[in-house]
Amino acid sequence: MESELPIHYAKALFELIGPKDYELCLSAWDVVNSSLEDPSWRKFLSSYSIEKQEKYLAIDKVYGGLPKPTFLNFLKVVVERNHANILPNIGEAFRSLVNDALGIKEGIIFSATPLQKKEVEAIQDALAKKVGCRVFLKEKVDHTLLGGVKVNLDGKVYDGTLRARLQELHRNLKGGAR
Repeated sequence: MESELPIHYAKALFELIGPKDYELCLSAWDVVNSSLEDPSWRKFLSSYSIEKQEKYLAIDKVYGGLPKPTFLNFLKVVVERNHANILPNIGEAFRSLVNDALGIKEGIIFSATPLQKKEVEAIQDALAKKVGCRVFLKEKVDHTLLGGVKVNLDGKVYDGTLRARLQELHRNLKGGAR
């Protein structure tokens, strides 16, 4: 039951805000997730010994610049019900709902060094044509890669790394030697 709670919250927010504000709320979740990387902030929001009113004031101060008051009120409800510890899970479930509604697939692109924005966009566009929907890739640097990129998208791996190309060349040479 605990694992379904973030999904219930995400669905409530999804229905509450409507399609025109999906992108705004996704950006707001990025801000929330970034702030939750601070252990003292997570502890503060999750603490039973701190008055709810004090938490609300802190939420207003930290997130008051977010464009949607509905989103801010939603955060307060989650904190009021002592579920601040699942905020990242709610954000993840919300992102999944929005992606489904907008026809977006999210994946991860791994590279040996940081990629330029244009390179990521070109790879996203190429994959979008291949899979037939919009694609958004999060970048991760993997220093174990020799070169090239590897993409995990929708349960599939698209491996354009130097190691994969060398292995393919090795298989071709080995198969041709028989």
